[in-house]
Amino acid sequence: MNGRISHQERASLPREWRSWGTHLWEHPAARRNGEILLLTLVGAWAYFANLHLSLLEGSEGLYAGIAGEMGRRGEFFDLTYQGAPYVNKPPFFFWLLNLSTSIWGDHEIALRLPGSLAAVGTIMLTYVLGTRLISPTAGFWAALVVATTHVFLWYGRRVLFDSTLTFFVTLALYSWIHVQRLGRSSRWHLLAFLSMALGAMLKELHGFFLPLLVMTVYAVIQRDSRMFKDRFFWAGLVMAVAIMAGYAQLLGPGYQHHFQLDSAIRSVWNAAPSGSLHDGHPMYWYLGMMWADFFPWCALIPSALLLLWTKRPFRSHPTELLVLVWVLALFMAFSLAGVKREPYLMTIVPAIGLMIGYFYHHVFSSPGEAGPMPRLLKVLLVVLAVTYVAGMFLGAAPVRRRWLVSSAMVSPIFIVTTVSLSGLLMYAVFRSHLRLALGMVGALAIGYMVLVVSYVFPAIDQAFSPRKVTEEIKALAAETRPALFLYIPGWPKNEDAVYYLKRDSVVPDLPNQEAVVEAVRKNGTIRVITEEPHAISLGGRADLVTERIREFSQPGRKHLLLVVVRGQE
Repeated sequence: MNGRISHQERASLPREWRSWGTHLWEHPAARRNGEILLLTLVGAWAYFANLHLSLLEGSEGLYAGIAGEMGRRGEFFDLTYQGAPYVNKPPFFFWLLNLSTSIWGDHEIALRLPGSLAAVGTIMLTYVLGTRLISPTAGFWAALVVATTHVFLWYGRRVLFDSTLTFFVTLALYSWIHVQRLGRSSRWHLLAFLSMALGAMLKELHGFFLPLLVMTVYAVIQRDSRMFKDRFFWAGLVMAVAIMAGYAQLLGPGYQHHFQLDSAIRSVWNAAPSGSLHDGHPMYWYLGMMWADFFPWCALIPSALLLLWTKRPFRSHPTELLVLVWVLALFMAFSLAGVKREPYLMTIVPAIGLMIGYFYHHVFSSPGEAGPMPRLLKVLLVVLAVTYVAGMFLGAAPVRRRWLVSSAMVSPIFIVTTVSLSGLLMYAVFRSHLRLALGMVGALAIGYMVLVVSYVFPAIDQAFSPRKVTEEIKALAAETRPALFLYIPGWPKNEDAVYYLKRDSVVPDLPNQEAVVEAVRKNGTIRVITEEPHAISLGGRADLVTERIREFSQPGRKHLLLVVVRGQE
């Protein structure tokens, strides 16, 4: 943005607004402070509001349970879950969870705080990168994209690895860009490699190689060998290898594969002849997920990509090349990977933000409306507006099916506001007011953040909260007879509820069927909280009689059962 409005735009304003509006637009400092304030409000609302709600979707309970067992055992290098060794991930993330719960207490806010802080840190890094590489306008919109994109909003505030990994990857590239593009001290390379080492400690060697991939591809295309001649680059590389090697040596033998190069390569190039990878998702799976995961900014991605593509030859446009490489290199790496999950796309969101921020900069810094609105952009913006309107009236249905939500989620005022903004977007498209249309996309993105954080998450929590279910179970445990036990051996289906039950130690745990038989022998008749497969297994025993009393409904067929068990007469 060039800090001024055009004569046509000024003339279209009401007379009483003209002097005030011109005064505001011609003071970049005031505008920039306003943008920072808005980003602060959006970031705080998106990543710190309603963190107290019950754990969600199993993985949160799984990771919280592992961190809890680690703290109770006092063993920080060999993880367990349900008493069995857990070697799927290195322990660094669980150290962060343990540190947070040690300071703030073992509750949902403390468990989610590391991810939320990492998400806000990524927003800040994206804002600074966009501002310094392109313009304050690009920085503002890039940061807003990160804060309000669906995949980042849905997973960034959760007890998951991906938000923290995204922060370390972004910090590594942020530090490297300060040397490579902004001409800062080569010592920034040390911070880049430290971030890459921490990313590897968090989630295998991917945290190291993803930033290195972007750095290398950019240097090769740009034919820029400066970083390979920089002593701090090599010093940082040696430091990172030393940190990762020392960390790996402290861990047990079951964790060593996370730091072996051949394992990392196999996880990427593990393709089946059919083109599908071993988790069942084809290589193009992420292409199909982009509309949902990058919502609502997905409507602008094709136009932003095409704009960057027009900046050929790329060697003459290093900033555009950098953003393009960041997006495409990571997207290709994830498409080739052996396992595909939606949260993995979080790592690309800062680059998507910079790309869309560049698009906003191009539009708002150009005189007039920067030419007619492209037809593809018009179509996608119309689809976006229709999606919002349809979502206000029909979107609750899939949420009800997936999350068992039975009551209305959204207030009438919110529906009217969203429909009005969608109508303004349609108006802007049909009148080819590109700047107004882009502004409405931003407003709708903030509205989507409010929808998810203030309506959807609380509605899900109200409908099936594992914490509330376990409160009911604890109330049952207060009844003296018959005795109540927890029998979910091995890996539970409902990790969230099991986490709450084991954290509070109200319901005694029976580790195997022999323990169930012994409890029946001592008590005569017992009640058992269990899951479907274990209830079937107990019912198949000749020496036991089981009777199902109650089912505690949970999404994804993760129901808990209350079963009465007694001996066979």
